[in-house]
Amino acid sequence: MKLSDAGERALIEITRRVCRRGPNVRIGIGDDAAAIDIDGMCLVATTDMLVARTHFPPSTTPRQIGRRAVVVNLSDLAAMGAEPLGLIFSVALPRKLDVEFVKQLVKGMDEAAREYGTYVVGGDLDESGEITIVGAAFGLARRQELLKRSGAKDGDIVAVTGKLGAASAGLKLLLEKLPLKGYRALVKAQLEPIALVREGRKLARSGAVTAAIDVTDGLAANLWQLARESRIKIIIDRAKIPAHPLVRKFAIQHGFNLDDFVLFGGEDFELLFTVKPMRWEKVQLMLKRIGTMATQIGRVAKGRGVFVQKDGKTQKLPDRGYEHFTG
Repeated sequence: MKLSDAGERALIEITRRVCRRGPNVRIGIGDDAAAIDIDGMCLVATTDMLVARTHFPPSTTPRQIGRRAVVVNLSDLAAMGAEPLGLIFSVALPRKLDVEFVKQLVKGMDEAAREYGTYVVGGDLDESGEITIVGAAFGLARRQELLKRSGAKDGDIVAVTGKLGAASAGLKLLLEKLPLKGYRALVKAQLEPIALVREGRKLARSGAVTAAIDVTDGLAANLWQLARESRIKIIIDRAKIPAHPLVRKFAIQHGFNLDDFVLFGGEDFELLFTVKPMRWEKVQLMLKRIGTMATQIGRVAKGRGVFVQKDGKTQKLPDRGYEHFTG
């Protein structure tokens, strides 16, 4: 079997089975980040790799590359409810690259890290035929506050922050070289994503959130990840899923399917979470106070899988989104 047949998720499962779990590991392979018990706290660690031809669309500036490298790692900490401690990066670069490009890339990293109250503290440089950045972020969380994918319970509310689809619509604009007039906010969402670190900390401290994940592979794929890890059934209402208003306009204008952006597009870096029903209004208000909207899109039930209600019918939601090796 080739990697193109297996896909990224199958490889993660293979790794999960092969690698032994250490005695102090609270959360291991398969979540947004790993968590290791240290003196009543958890050290939360994550890593992400960015390869130029896969992750950087045309017109991405070196500063935006640097910022993205920081955000993709901090978003994983946000999904776990961790407070960032620092980041390290291993960067491989072509020898013919201009020094000023590298300076701007590092500036982007530094600026983004400091915006989130943390720092780039080290790393490694190497030579490569293609720009490749491997980042790692470290954070701290109290054991009892740590968020994970596996805690959703029957009766919980399923919610998501923000509005979805902007980043994938922005990517479509760039790749197909469509007119940008009126849609620059979508392009910005793709090139300059935001990690919801503050929101993740609020959710963790609330004591009301039972499971969480950041929306990177697409809402549908991330719903399935929550359902599998929690071993529950999720039922969502398609009419309640918050789409970015410009994405609606863009889809209508060019004849695209809105679901391809909102459900299957990915890279929104919003937080998808489940919450105890009696605490939902309190959580919603808590996020609103820091300027973040959260929308109830469904509920957790007994059973397995992810289902969507649309036009009076309930059907299984395709487990589809971005996946390495399969495209």
